Amino acid sequence: MLMGGTSAERDVSLASGLRVASALRSRGHTVTAVDTVRGALTEAEERALLAGPVMHALPPDQAALARLSSETLPATIRGLGANRDTEVVFIGLHGGQGEDGTLQALLDLTGVPYTGSGHLASALAMDKDLSKRLFREAGVRTPEWLMAPAGDEDIIATLGLPVIVKPSKQGSTVGLTLVKERAGLQAAIAE
Repeated sequence: MLMGGTSAERDVSLASGLRVASALRSRGHTVTAVDTVRGALTEAEERALLAGPVMHALPPDQAALARLSSETLPATIRGLGANRDTEVVFIGLHGGQGEDGTLQALLDLTGVPYTGSGHLASALAMDKDLSKRLFREAGVRTPEWLMAPAGDEDIIATLGLPVIVKPSKQGSTVGLTLVKERAGLQAAIAE
């Protein structure tokens, strides 16, 4: 069970990953819970995370995430490839390297099977602008959108108000802002 990671959705990933690991164990599966930053978690570490406030109201700040070592991910994946007891990796990472196809490509290279979409589908789905373009090309109706930089006049003329401002390559609602008045547009885009 891969979880944690270094994205702004780290806490969400830990919370859901720990619960998935618990559910899998209750069905008779042997599960190793792995935080891609810290490595395999002991039972005591899992219990402490489950008992404590894993979920926070706000995502970790970017400086805190930058301090986490992303160098551990390749080592973790190499370890899974070398461990022939690994039947399948359940990907419980959210955002960043868990959803953008990076992890899936590493797992493909090591030959370790995993849950979810492959690396190309993951990369395409994580990029909202590219996804919407592909949907349109395939004839799927999708609401209008603009990519930054966009001026207030263009936004209001094309999308109107209220409008949702969201990063193109973040998952869930990280960085999402509902803007009801023109005065809030540029601050939401800057965020």
